[in-house]
Amino acid sequence: MAKPFDIRERAFLYSCDVLNCYPSELDRKSQRIWLQFVDAATSGGAHLEEADAASSRAHFITLNRGALRELREAHYWIRLIEATKLNGWQRAPALKSEASELVAIVTAIVRKASSKQRGGSRPGD
Repeated sequence: MAKPFDIRERAFLYSCDVLNCYPSELDRKSQRIWLQFVDAATSGGAHLEEADAASSRAHFITLNRGALRELREAHYWIRLIEATKLNGWQRAPALKSEASELVAIVTAIVRKASSKQRGGSRPGD
């Protein structure tokens, strides 16, 4: 299935995948790490939604940087789940791959928006 071009839609679908992969049976340690992962993964998408309504280019960049931080954190947690074989680790490879791709996309968005801001461009240019 083709992935959506819109980053907000893609991040939303990723959040859905993360929630759908959350294991039903978790020991205490696994639950703690999975919750960290879920929080970061879904927060990244929320930041991207908020960035869509940014009041300025600087605000847009700030919100996208927040999304980038959260998505990087999600990537860290899913790597940890897989590496330590915590409950549900079998679901990690696909989630890790998508987290990595989202990080790359949002990094490009932040770089492009930041370079436009330094160049003196106005929103919409």
